[in-house]
Amino acid sequence: MKALVLEGKGQVSYKEVPKPECAPDGLLIKVDSVGLCGSDVRTYFHGHQDVHYPCILGHENAGTIVEVGSEVKGFKVNEKVIINPVLPCGKCWYCLKGWQHMCSDRLTYGHSIQGGFAEYMAVPGIGLERGQVLKIPEGVSTDEIVIVELLSSIVNSQDYANITLGETVVVIGTGPIGCLHSEVARLRGAQRIIMIDLNDERLEMSKKFSGTHFINSSKESAVEKVMEITDHFGADAVIIAAPSVKAQSEGLDMLRKRGRLVIFGGVSKDDPISKFDSNKIHYNEIAILGAFAYGPNDFKKAFDLVVNKMVKTEGFVTHVLPLEKMEEGVKEIQSGRALKVVLKP
Repeated sequence: MKALVLEGKGQVSYKEVPKPECAPDGLLIKVDSVGLCGSDVRTYFHGHQDVHYPCILGHENAGTIVEVGSEVKGFKVNEKVIINPVLPCGKCWYCLKGWQHMCSDRLTYGHSIQGGFAEYMAVPGIGLERGQVLKIPEGVSTDEIVIVELLSSIVNSQDYANITLGETVVVIGTGPIGCLHSEVARLRGAQRIIMIDLNDERLEMSKKFSGTHFINSSKESAVEKVMEITDHFGADAVIIAAPSVKAQSEGLDMLRKRGRLVIFGGVSKDDPISKFDSNKIHYNEIAILGAFAYGPNDFKKAFDLVVNKMVKTEGFVTHVLPLEKMEEGVKEIQSGRALKVVLKP
């Protein structure tokens, strides 16, 4: 089969590789659509602690079952499915606490298991446990469904931050993560959703979704504007969906007393330290929360949101490219012209 193989940092080859075999307790999937995620872009350029070269990336995977293992029940050839790429062990302290996304021994497609940047991928037996493979209903395309993986982490983070009815939520960063945060905040009952970005083009694209106010922080003070919108009261929650320590510290200044600052976007390892006014955290009783991943229950919730059309998906996928043009997709993401890139093996 053809696959896009990551040979080293910034080095990919589109070439012939052995087709994976279907295990007796697993499935073999023909990949129809695979999302190009921001984490794939980071791994492409900088590597990842769990990636050993050569590697086939791709964790936002949807496709068609072409072979069912002899021990597997409940799945048939030609069914369309989406695969949860994060496989918790189910046995460690974190899994037993219900925090499967913090699993000490998890496996991940595109890292420790071959991912979907290929014509075919194998789903091992552990990948079928705990509802990790979900059947796509009629009327939902594989291009559309790949957003479930990203949406899952947003569902988890907003559950953790308890975004709720009538609140004012600020989202800093209007890439795919920020746009989906606006959608979930709306579903959870937020009254005002203030979207902030430095890039006019990305800010304009985000207007397709659920933001109510839009601020270009390169042209005006985002802190002052948020305070003006909230009658100088401040937001209930600020979600940092951008890889910026400056945005994190500014987000603190946008909060009301007892507000929540959600740090969702990872930052560069070369500059990971944020500076916060600790008196403001202390006297205003501010909560600072980190959030980045999801468990199987979050994946199922996100899946239901998409298939029941409870979040806007139209216009979310801006670029559909052949798998061999992955590097072109990387450039579109870096430029800000792409919201979501889907690759077709």
